[in-house]
Amino acid sequence: IVESSASSLGEQFGVPYTTSAEELLARPDVEAVTVATPAFTHAGLVEQAARAGKAVLCEKPLAAHLRDADRMIAACQEAGVAFSTCFPLRYLPAAVWTRELVRSGGIGEVIELRVRGLSEKKPSYWTGGFSGRTKTGWRKSKASSGGGVIITNVIHNIDLARALTGLEVSRAYAETGTFCTPVEVEDLGLACLRYENGAIGLVDASSCFFGGEGGWDMALLGTNGQVRFGFWSGVVEAYVTEATQDLPAREWVRRELAAGHPSSLTSFYDDFAAAVRGGKEPPVTGLDGRKALEVVVAIYRAAETGEPVKLPL
Repeated sequence: IVESSASSLGEQFGVPYTTSAEELLARPDVEAVTVATPAFTHAGLVEQAARAGKAVLCEKPLAAHLRDADRMIAACQEAGVAFSTCFPLRYLPAAVWTRELVRSGGIGEVIELRVRGLSEKKPSYWTGGFSGRTKTGWRKSKASSGGGVIITNVIHNIDLARALTGLEVSRAYAETGTFCTPVEVEDLGLACLRYENGAIGLVDASSCFFGGEGGWDMALLGTNGQVRFGFWSGVVEAYVTEATQDLPAREWVRRELAAGHPSSLTSFYDDFAAAVRGGKEPPVTGLDGRKALEVVVAIYRAAETGEPVKLPL
């Protein structure tokens, strides 16, 4: 709805632009829409797109509240249109390799998951995001955004842990706080998760981690070994106690794979487009987005009450 933002992108890429959702959705040549607006606006736009018969790809988080996520899923089901959540980390080559190792039983039964999202967000982020294209204050507001670094960023990591292992969270306990940033939302949070198989998860999130933190964004420990990898480095390392596939026993194996964007995004969008054109459900669904949001909501609820929170909510 900000004309300068719409026009700058339209002119840069040589495509039509508009500030009207109605005008966009009325176009017969539009097969699918990406909803990449502030979280509190997602529900209404997804419902509008579904009524127009468009396939929908919604950015994370699906919404600031579970009730809105449920509205969106119901609207797309009722309209019979495809509905996906934007979780491209699943397509990182290191993540694909790790999933194959874990699902094949290479590290045994998963007993621990360590998820990290540690970064330093500059003051300009809170009024313009990473691109700085549009000036707005919604990221500072809990009502508008749903929260801070956990719901905005680490929700990606929480979804990826589920995608790699197939495990659902059954209980959450957490502490969060706002220490270094003049906003309503958290800039630091730690959560302990219990998974349905008994595994324990650790979520370590910060947007005021000064100097940044490299290394391992995801680590999985199993009864027969472990595997860890970095999202942006593309490096994955594994150690197994029993030889499996092409991994020797009791030796660290290091692989350097393609890192980060844009390859993962390209693969994600290709699969979404193929599903829409083929009349199939997208590989990453709206329900996947709701599952990740549910864990985030449980983390926030636990932090607010000081009590463990059981899932499903």
